[in-house]
Amino acid sequence: MEASFRPFVRFISEKQMQLLEETAKGPKGSWLCDALGDPELFFALRDERIDVYYRGRALYSIEFSGGKVTPRTHVKYLVLDDRDPYIKMRNGSFDYKHQYLQGDYQEKVSLRQMKAAAKTFSGVESMGVYAAIKDDPFVIDVEVAFNRSAEVTEHDDLDVGRKQDRVDVVRLRRAGGGFDLVFWEAKHFSNQELFNDKILSQLAAYQRQLQTREEQLLTAFRNVCRFHHDLDKLRKSLGLDGGSESHLKSLQDLARGKLALNVVKEPSLFVFGFDNDQKGGRWKGRKEHFEGVLGKKRLRAIGDASDGFEPGGKKKGSLLMAISKASQKGS
Repeated sequence: MEASFRPFVRFISEKQMQLLEETAKGPKGSWLCDALGDPELFFALRDERIDVYYRGRALYSIEFSGGKVTPRTHVKYLVLDDRDPYIKMRNGSFDYKHQYLQGDYQEKVSLRQMKAAAKTFSGVESMGVYAAIKDDPFVIDVEVAFNRSAEVTEHDDLDVGRKQDRVDVVRLRRAGGGFDLVFWEAKHFSNQELFNDKILSQLAAYQRQLQTREEQLLTAFRNVCRFHHDLDKLRKSLGLDGGSESHLKSLQDLARGKLALNVVKEPSLFVFGFDNDQKGGRWKGRKEHFEGVLGKKRLRAIGDASDGFEPGGKKKGSLLMAISKASQKGS
């Protein structure tokens, strides 16, 4: 590791969570209520910051400073969804005949427009990851950056190989009386890295990170479990859909260390987007190669990404039942 290596942290204080709740229930909190109530958005805890993702794009980066909650968004997500984002120049002046960017936040309307703008910037790989994590209760983090430089954040569009190791998804998996933390790298079938072994080098780099940071990861992701617990409680207090009481208790038990949590130090590979002809053709030999190097358990290869990271993993209530069983064994 380089000298600029910094610890991996996931943390939000009770005071910051209280500020989030006050904002959501306050007169200017419609933006947050809309986001909390949208099942297509994923809230990802960072280090005293929250990133809110839609189809692989960070619509919001929520910061806490000066006793306030401050959301930031990229200007490209504020382009109104019925406007061409390219502006003509006429006689040395940019031709704005109509309003191009959102102004005041409008409840329900503004978030819909932001999502429409974000779709423009979501590539096939981001869309696949989104389809895989949607409705999967086991997914607890996305776009996980192991920084080599303090200047890099999870949603920066920088050279990943040069600046950081960035894992696509962190997911809970039932293991005995507790859970494993499984780190997934996702690749669309069209990605040439699958066919030149660059992906294997990438996974090896991730593995070194996981081996080095095991204790940091356990602390961080117990904090993440607490965050999702508190976030669901906030949703329910606002009259929005949230987890059941047994689900909230189970997340709390994970957060408090009452359930075992284990870091799987060998990252897994999720490959999607191939058809039946490709499955029996070009992909067949490549799949066998990956299984020989990684083992079958570390490879999930499916045509339709929406089938998720594990067979049956998206069934309603599956996480609740799994954690409930683990709680009973651990009690």
